[in-house]
Amino acid sequence: MHHPARILGATALVALAAACTTSTRPTAAGPASSAPAPVPAVSATGATVPSPAPSSAPPTQPVAAPHTDPADLTIRPDHIGPLRIGMSLAAAKATGLIVVNAGQGAAGPGDCISAHWKGQPDHAWMVFNGKYGLRALDSFGRQRTPEGIRPGSTLAAVRRAYPHLSWRMDDSETPDAKRTDGDAMVDVAKGDGAHYRINIQKSKVTDVQLESDRDGCYE
Repeated sequence: MHHPARILGATALVALAAACTTSTRPTAAGPASSAPAPVPAVSATGATVPSPAPSSAPPTQPVAAPHTDPADLTIRPDHIGPLRIGMSLAAAKATGLIVVNAGQGAAGPGDCISAHWKGQPDHAWMVFNGKYGLRALDSFGRQRTPEGIRPGSTLAAVRRAYPHLSWRMDDSETPDAKRTDGDAMVDVAKGDGAHYRINIQKSKVTDVQLESDRDGCYE
């Protein structure tokens, strides 16, 4: 008569053991983190300020400067790109933009060395002096002055851009106001050591050059 009670007691022990085992087994989501939960900030007015969400944006990378084709450089009053009137031949070579013409000797203090723009024919020229550096620099391609003067511009446009231009002395008896041919000289920035020399034929610009204010190495 006591057997059912003994069986019932054993069954209760088994159920209790199973319950204890289940309560200590980790769940499928994994063990709980021991790190404290973030505490929301409270403003001076007592309002809860939400915590900022962590940023997932990648760090900003430096943007490379755009490359300018030498044919698009602006003809400034004393330089075209990095080539500046008065700079040494060595400094000009270091730009990678010039090629020294073949068949010339060493550049002594009184010597003149001719070169041209890299990738261009010899008539896109420049001249250096061993003592005074770059003496004259021709333009090419789409290069133009800040005022837009380039080969193909009209004499009228040149006069509007540079009303104080003068003409190179070449024994012409034509008054300056009526000239349509020759070299117009324009010194835009006084004291910078350079000036524009704009060749004009039949009232059209054929060439725009930079020249040093010093004489020598070219006509």
